[in-house]
Amino acid sequence: MKIKPTPIKDLFVMHRSVTKDDRGSFTRLFGADELKSAGRNINAIHVNTSISKEVGTLRGIHYQYPPFCETKIIACTSGAIWDVAVDLRPKSITRFKWFGTILTPENGLSMIVPDGFGHAFVTIEKNSTAVYVLSNVYSPKYESGLRYDDPLLSIKWPVEPKIISKKDQNWETLEKKTKEINDRFK
Repeated sequence: MKIKPTPIKDLFVMHRSVTKDDRGSFTRLFGADELKSAGRNINAIHVNTSISKEVGTLRGIHYQYPPFCETKIIACTSGAIWDVAVDLRPKSITRFKWFGTILTPENGLSMIVPDGFGHAFVTIEKNSTAVYVLSNVYSPKYESGLRYDDPLLSIKWPVEPKIISKKDQNWETLEKKTKEINDRFK
């Protein structure tokens, strides 16, 4: 595994080796020992998966407040997703900046999204499966999110999000949530 920085401090893209033969392919999605040796010590508490049938399925922008902040490692095991992380940390010089990249089984990329970031993805192929390794338990009381089409973020989605849960449609914008984010991400 090779871990490469993005333009946003503490946000990384992991390059996993993908071994192919006549049976198909093999890759390691998570290796605590390899991540630790690369300076990213991540405890895996949950491993979740989501399957999205249609192109343009959006999931996010999600995050959890302390004490349930979570680091996420996201991989795509079928289809293709465009994965994006948004820096929400109050003292960060890249606050409210985002970075996105395509994750596929073939390219062997994963995104390592640290505490204090929002996370989302949109499917760019039918029947896309995402796998998430999470460092903390899910807590509905500490869960929050932002609108995917927030004008202050101006995320440039590679495909128009068209299948969006009611919950994700109803998140507020940064204009309304900045004080809450500042107060809770101290």
